Amino acid sequence: MKVFLDTNVFVEYIFERNQFESVQRIFQAIENKEIEAITSSASIYTLTYLSEQMLKRKGVHRPELTEQVRKIILSMLQLVHIGNMEQSDVILGVNNTIFSDIEDCFQYQCALKNQCSYLISINIKDFPNVSTSVEAISPIEFVEKITPSLHQ
Repeated sequence: MKVFLDTNVFVEYIFERNQFESVQRIFQAIENKEIEAITSSASIYTLTYLSEQMLKRKGVHRPELTEQVRKIILSMLQLVHIGNMEQSDVILGVNNTIFSDIEDCFQYQCALKNQCSYLISINIKDFPNVSTSVEAISPIEFVEKITPSLHQ
């Protein structure tokens, strides 16, 4: 099974927010090769920026800041593959009027292009009326619905 991880799933893990435990279980399933995970290159760019901001607030400065951000991003890249997207996919995303946030369109198009069964996001409301080929689901819902069957 292939899943798409929205940027906010990584943020949830890095910042240990409300759904941290569910995200951690998803990452364990990925590490155990029970599921395959995809994300977009845009997610990696955003995670880099957010990690830098978080570390700066904690008083971390260069060159340590750069090294810590590298470790964060490399640890995420050990879990996920960067999904392929072509210009035509990006154009489809830009023109998809179901979404009010174009960045969410790109995430969705990446999930579609890479034939993911699920798009896991903290904000599933950002993915209204998406096709039945890719189901938008929260980490908590995914863990409750899917991970028990992975261990059988």
